[in-house]
Amino acid sequence: MLKLTAEKFPDSLVTISPMSIKREWMDLTPDKHAYKCFPVTSANMVGWSLSCDKDIKFIWDGINDTNQEHVTILDGKDFTYTGRGQSSVSIHTGLVFRSEENTSLLTINPVNYFNNEFETISTVISTSWLDTGFPLAIKSKIPNKEILIKAGEPIATIIPISLSAMDKTEIQIFNHSDPGRVRESKNKSYGIASQKINSAGKWTNWYRNATDENGISLGKHEATTLRLSVKDNR
Repeated sequence: MLKLTAEKFPDSLVTISPMSIKREWMDLTPDKHAYKCFPVTSANMVGWSLSCDKDIKFIWDGINDTNQEHVTILDGKDFTYTGRGQSSVSIHTGLVFRSEENTSLLTINPVNYFNNEFETISTVISTSWLDTGFPLAIKSKIPNKEILIKAGEPIATIIPISLSAMDKTEIQIFNHSDPGRVRESKNKSYGIASQKINSAGKWTNWYRNATDENGISLGKHEATTLRLSVKDNR
C-alpha cells in the first residue's frame, strides 16, 4: 500500500476525491453497456480526482509563447494565474502532498474524460521532499473561445507511483511462438463464442472473471476493485 498525505491550506478551493466509475459518455451507450467493459471501468477508478469548488473561465488568443498576456482569465481570478504562458492557466491548489521517499505523484488528464477544449498538463512530482504548493496547470486547445470548467468537474487525476520500482525495467521482445497453433486456435474459439453471446445482447464477463469460454481459470487480476478514500483529519 502506498502512503500519501495532503496538507490543505484554509483558502484552498481544490477538492480531492476518489475517481468515480461514472462517465457521461458511458451513461449514453445503449443500456449503459460501456460499463460492462472491465478494463475501462478499472481504469476509471485509478487514482484520485482534483476538482475546483468554483468555476474557471478563460480565453486564449491563439498565440502560443511564454507571454502570459495571451490568456485572459474571466472567472476564477482569485485562485488561477497565467504566468507560465504557453496557452495555459495555472491553479493555486492550496495543497501540499507528502509521500515516502520512493513514491512520486503522477498527474494526468482525468481518465476517460474526453474534452476538445482543454487538457491537463501531465507532471511527475517528487512529493517526498517538495514543500511548496502542488502545481497544476491546464492548457487551452481552442483559440478565441471562452472555455468554461465548471465547479466540481474533474480537472486532473493524481496517481502515486514508484519510479524507483520502475527504473531499469526492460521490455524484451521475442519472436511469437505458437507450436501446433494452439494459442491461435484457442483465441479463435474464444472470439467465436464471445461474438455469439454479445450478438444476443449479453455480456460474457470472461475477462472480468479471468476465465476462458469454458469457465477454466486463466489466472487472476492484481485487483478487481480499488478501495480508495479520503480522510479529513483537519
